[in-house]
Amino acid sequence: MDNDHWNYNCVITTDSGEQRKVYANWIHNNDLDHWQGWQCDAGVTRFYIDDKLDVWSGECKNDFLGNALTQWTVKPHTVCKRETCTGCTDDLLTSKHQPE
Repeated sequence: MDNDHWNYNCVITTDSGEQRKVYANWIHNNDLDHWQGWQCDAGVTRFYIDDKLDVWSGECKNDFLGNALTQWTVKPHTVCKRETCTGCTDDLLTSKHQPE
C-alpha cells in the first residue's frame, strides 16, 4: 500500500513502525485480519449484547462477560481466540497488539 486511504477509520502500524490510514474493510479484504493470540481491546472498549442480553467482548463473542440484567464485568485484557476477525467492521476498529 503506497498511500493512505482518503476515507479511513483505522490506523495500522507496519512491522517497520510506519503508520498507515486505512478503511477497516480493507484490512479484511486484504486478508490481514489474523490476530489469534494477540491482545484486543474488545471487552474493554467494545461490547456486544445479544438478544438474551448476554454481554460479550466484541461481536465475535470472544469472551462471555456476563448478562446486562444481572452482572457483567469489563475484561482488561482479551486475547483473541479466532483465526480471523469474525465480527463486524466495528470489531476491526478495536486496538490490537501482539503480546509482549
